[in-house]
Amino acid sequence: MDWTSFLGALSGTVIGLLVLVGIMALWFYVSDRLAERKQAQKQPPTLDSILESYLEQYVVENFDCLFPGWKIFDEPPKDASQSEECRKPSGVRYRTDAGEIDILAVDPQETLVTIELKRTRAPDKVISQVDRYVAWVKKHLARPGQKVRGLIIAQSVGSRLAYTLSRRHGIGIWTYKWQLKFDKRPDRKGVTTDSGKQMADKASDIPGVPQ
Repeated sequence: MDWTSFLGALSGTVIGLLVLVGIMALWFYVSDRLAERKQAQKQPPTLDSILESYLEQYVVENFDCLFPGWKIFDEPPKDASQSEECRKPSGVRYRTDAGEIDILAVDPQETLVTIELKRTRAPDKVISQVDRYVAWVKKHLARPGQKVRGLIIAQSVGSRLAYTLSRRHGIGIWTYKWQLKFDKRPDRKGVTTDSGKQMADKASDIPGVPQ
């Protein structure tokens, strides 16, 4: 028996089988990923995701009314051809190595404020999240001597977070309420006007005390 030919044929067979197994594994992997992506695309947005998106949109669009004397942090656009009316301030969803800041603002005292929006109750872990943002802004954006603080805006505050914030300096908490109003006086065409959702007055900026 020619052992050289036998071993060559055997190794060729083994290599062929390994290639076939690899191709099949790759095919199953790609098929699973495509199925997952197709399933994800079919899922409608949840109410929570809609409310969170609407909260940010409402705050940004009504920022001057909700925060008198404040302004959203903005940097000169990299694309000079982009219209000022079309672009949003760079302080909205400001990306950093520490995470994405919902809104980076400047208060009337020229203090940089990292604003974190929560659609419902603010969890305990939000403190470490805001701490990271404040530390990053202090290191990379703040001018010498410029103060930086954090602000959490949520629908409610748990007792544990309230106790923690009562001992912390540099992080404030505001709470908000959604208010739905209807105009029940129809116009001449018989169409009822819906005034839509409006954000209630800001709560007092007292750490740990929901209004």
